[in-house]
Amino acid sequence: MTAVIEVEGLTKRYGRLTAVDHISFTVGHGEVVGFLGPNGAGKTTTIRMLLGLIKPTSGRKRVLGEERLSRAASKVGSVIEEPSFYPYLSGRDNLRLAATLYGGVDEKRIYQVLELVGLLGRERDRVSKYSQGMRQRLGLAQAMLPRPELLVLDEPTNGLDPDGVVEIRNTIKALGQSGVTIFLSSHLLSEVERVASRVIIIEKGKIKADGSVKDLLSRLAGGKAVMKLRTGDLDRTAQLLSAQPWAKEFTRDDTSLRLILAAQDVERVMPILVGAGIKIYEFDQEDFSLEDLYLGTVQEGHHNHAAQGGRA
Repeated sequence: MTAVIEVEGLTKRYGRLTAVDHISFTVGHGEVVGFLGPNGAGKTTTIRMLLGLIKPTSGRKRVLGEERLSRAASKVGSVIEEPSFYPYLSGRDNLRLAATLYGGVDEKRIYQVLELVGLLGRERDRVSKYSQGMRQRLGLAQAMLPRPELLVLDEPTNGLDPDGVVEIRNTIKALGQSGVTIFLSSHLLSEVERVASRVIIIEKGKIKADGSVKDLLSRLAGGKAVMKLRTGDLDRTAQLLSAQPWAKEFTRDDTSLRLILAAQDVERVMPILVGAGIKIYEFDQEDFSLEDLYLGTVQEGHHNHAAQGGRA
């Protein structure tokens, strides 16, 4: 597999603070890779080094075989958080302006990317009338104008409502299926799980996990079970479980607990709750998710996860 991104010993320090600490990884052609980690883990710093926006303190990085991104710039598209456009111009005219910067981008290509991101039919509308999800999709269209081989996305769903998130997810899936290599940073773990075939998890500037989603989840599941639990008293249930040394790892929302424990300990849950007089409405096994992997990898995931939403 041809390497599109090669990172070796990449480090970035700001005074005494080490934001990225000697990380190494490669991304092959056609991969869709989720880059995950808590706030301040080094995700955006890594992306900015890859894009040549900041210089590394040490280490090496190559993008499409080039250490200087300027030599491969026409083959790389990026969306860093919320893209900006001229609000009084149409989506199409904003893309026309961007096309003049790239060179070699004709009107046909503009309409191709508009169709790719699902904006055909709205291309004549002013951007001021676009929803945030539409503006994000227009940002993806702009990044795709020069037919890049690599697309780098840093939090492309920031600030979007659920409909906007779905719009961006579907667009990213379509781009990945078209053969574009995608390197994606996002705090929405469920969305990353739907589009990425591989994840890299970074914490405190160091890579903690790297592999296919399937393999990492299989490794996590070894000897463990995920149980969904709904009871008549979730507060009391959480209190009882947290007192058990074998039941320390769980998440909670308004209606249920999601418990990760050794498979042989599953049968120990019911007697404790029944003995305490707690009504049990549901106790079912579920599949492991990317959130389970994430929480089990970063430090915040070692004990009693009250619903954190998996923010990275």
